[in-house]
Amino acid sequence: MADVGDERERFATHLRQLKDRSGRSYGALAKRLHMSTSTLHRYCHGAAVPTEYAPVERFARLCGATPEELVSLHRLWILADARRGEPSTPPPTPARDVSPADDDAPNHGSGPAHGSAPVRDSAPVRDSAPTEIPDVVSP
Repeated sequence: MADVGDERERFATHLRQLKDRSGRSYGALAKRLHMSTSTLHRYCHGAAVPTEYAPVERFARLCGATPEELVSLHRLWILADARRGEPSTPPPTPARDVSPADDDAPNHGSGPAHGSAPVRDSAPVRDSAPTEIPDVVSP
């Protein structure tokens, strides 16, 4: 299975090639497409994928795409759009849990040194008489 970033990057690369070939700026294209320059820039650099194909097709036609390029671009958009909810990079692996009994682990001052008393996180518990709970009479 291809990486989500690969799908998005291939789609963005195709958009950038069309944009570069057109000779127009992002601002000029965005104005003609009735979208913001930053949105068009995000599409062309893979930071976002349009939720619908219509603006992609308008962009491609404005840039002079051939019918074959339109079909290719549509396939790339379908692949990128299908992977939209997935993270573009794999989640980081959790760090190895080092138990206090692990003598090989260095102590960098984050906890008590060997032989010292453990550090308490909560306030001391007071010795007090237990409170009585009144009997509940059911109706």
